[in-house]
Amino acid sequence: MPDTVGLFNRVAGRYDALNTFFSFGMDRRWRKRLSGEIRGSLSVLDVATGTGEVAMEAVRSLGGGCRVVGADPSARMIDLARRKVASSGLGDRISLARCGAENLPFRDGAFDAVTIAFGIRNTADPLKSLSEMERVLKPGGKAGIMEFAIPKNRLFAPLYLFYFRNILPLVGSLFGTGSEYRYLSESTSAFPQRESFVKLMEEAGFRTAKTVELMMGIVVIYVGIKKA
Repeated sequence: MPDTVGLFNRVAGRYDALNTFFSFGMDRRWRKRLSGEIRGSLSVLDVATGTGEVAMEAVRSLGGGCRVVGADPSARMIDLARRKVASSGLGDRISLARCGAENLPFRDGAFDAVTIAFGIRNTADPLKSLSEMERVLKPGGKAGIMEFAIPKNRLFAPLYLFYFRNILPLVGSLFGTGSEYRYLSESTSAFPQRESFVKLMEEAGFRTAKTVELMMGIVVIYVGIKKA
């Protein structure tokens, strides 16, 4: 397992711009869809919050009564998130904590919903991280987990994999981030896909409600519910 905290500290300043570039501008739409899967939640924990984009989208999408805690182990990411939240005018509804997904410093049943976007594969122990997310949820609470996946379409998959494994790291190297995006490709290919990840969620205690495929299957949202 590489030093992912150090990796994200290094790319923090370019993280948002590169995400938008490499997702062809779809990242905002993906975040809105993720927030839509936890509608009705008033207290939300966003794990691996990065620069706070999911936390801010959740507050905007879920309405005035929603409060969000954004958690991330990267000091640089949390620093950027703090500045972005302050400038957005949402500081009274979003708080930030520096911590990893494997050891969340929150009480049992503290949140209506938990989200994590493109972060679960970066954890040192995905099962432990999922178990922690389940622990801090109220009974019946939802977990929205958004992650990259390998497309199932036999025609599209080879084209996407060529882009993902070759073009993306090459373009990333022009911005000084080639090794980081090479890690993105390798970690996505090695991470449990679809049914295997659903089983991991169930092992952590979730009842899986559904999976949502986005952009021809390159992104999947897994929605799990904590058993009552």
